[in-house]
Amino acid sequence: MSVKQPLVIDYVDWPKLLPNPPLLTSFQSGWSSIQLAHYRQPSIDLPEVSDPQHMVIIALGHQTIDLEFVFEGRLQTISYREKDYASGCIEVIPADLPCKVRSISPVKAIEWIHCYLEPTFVAQIAHESVNPDCVELLLTRKTADLLIAQIGLALKSSLEVDGAGSRFYADSMATALSAHLLRYYSTRKHSFREYEDGLSKQKLRQAVDYIQAHLGENLSLSEIANELGMSQYYFCHLFKRSTGMSPHQYLIQQRVEQAKYLLKQPELTITWVALECGFANQSHFAKCFRQYTGMNPKQFRNS
Repeated sequence: MSVKQPLVIDYVDWPKLLPNPPLLTSFQSGWSSIQLAHYRQPSIDLPEVSDPQHMVIIALGHQTIDLEFVFEGRLQTISYREKDYASGCIEVIPADLPCKVRSISPVKAIEWIHCYLEPTFVAQIAHESVNPDCVELLLTRKTADLLIAQIGLALKSSLEVDGAGSRFYADSMATALSAHLLRYYSTRKHSFREYEDGLSKQKLRQAVDYIQAHLGENLSLSEIANELGMSQYYFCHLFKRSTGMSPHQYLIQQRVEQAKYLLKQPELTITWVALECGFANQSHFAKCFRQYTGMNPKQFRNS
């Protein structure tokens, strides 16, 4: 008698298994290292599935929910209460691990964020650790981790505001999330070297010049790291050591500085300036501009 095999699904296949379409996804936004989907469903009743990506689930909402999970033939019931949402409870499901889940209590809606991480990317981050050989994440059920919850919510917010322009930020968060998972959710605890020095003057100049030359483009973190011949994790860590800010913060700051110069030319529209400086839309431009200058672009132009 043949044993029924789990259904192998990629992140793009998840919506096909659920009654309602996702509220938001990154699937068309050019993200590469990580993908995100935001779901709100009346119930869950999934067949046994396995996903080739590592999956981090962040529970949202306020309702009491009881879920029945089956992992490798083992059944477990997990309940979510108000305090669990407040403490940032998450789940980690390693790549290729068969699982089955269904809701067993009536609710108005079940809401969550899925973050899908490519195992090859996590393995690349692991190579910056002291013990790079074994990369195996642990199955983790309903564990409070505010940092992971905040990363998921920050990615969701960036996707809502910046859309296709959020790739650089997604790369940065994928790097941070992968390092955190390797430190705390791996069969072998990965420790990362602390570097006292930052980038060499030559490498820092090379990075800054590359960012300046591509300010108006939909930059990715991997493009800059590749230009310097180093990993994303290594580049992020050393760049912050050198400048006091993350590569993403520096990129936004430089886009705002360029926008300040262009806004003083009255023949240029604010929308044109936003797009020319690499912002996905005028709303995102205004938010970032106010964050760095304390005023919106129109106020700055008239000041």
